[in-house]
This record gives sequence, C-alpha cells and structure tokens, in this order.
Amino acid sequence: MRRNQQKIAASRTVAAMAFLLNAIVLEQGFVSNPKWYNIAYITFPLMLIYVIAFRKQLYKQQGVRIDNKKNVSDEPIISTASPVRDR
Repeated sequence: MRRNQQKIAASRTVAAMAFLLNAIVLEQGFVSNPKWYNIAYITFPLMLIYVIAFRKQLYKQQGVRIDNKKNVSDEPIISTASPVRDR
C-alpha cells in the first residue's frame, strides 16, 4: 500500500473535538447537573479559538484577505420583489 503524502492540519480535528466537547458539556448541564455549565467557561472559548484559527487558515489557503473592509459598492440595492399587501 502507498502512504498518503498529503499534509493534513490538526486544527480541523481539534476544532471538531472542541465542538463535540462543548456539545457534551451543554447536554450534560441541561440533562443531569447544572454544575457541568462551569466547564463551558473553558470549552466554549477553546472552541472559538480553534474555529477562528481554522477559518484564518482556510482563507489563507484560498488567498482571501482578512480585514475589516467590506467589498460593498456605494450603490443602493434595488428590490425587484413586489410589495407585500395588507389583508
């Protein structure tokens, strides 16, 4: 058998595990004991950190700039939908 030569980032796996861990914490806090919600103070920020890192990595691979500027034209958006009538 040939070995897979692709490099796979661990951030996807860690982000998925953090998401799953956060779901388990929320479920256990809701079902069994509210003290489980205290763990969410750790798991939720951890999940956000890895999701943000993953998105930055994905944008970097696609060549998209990450900044606060939006690519919105100054022209107003004109709706072609018909107006809603009151009944």
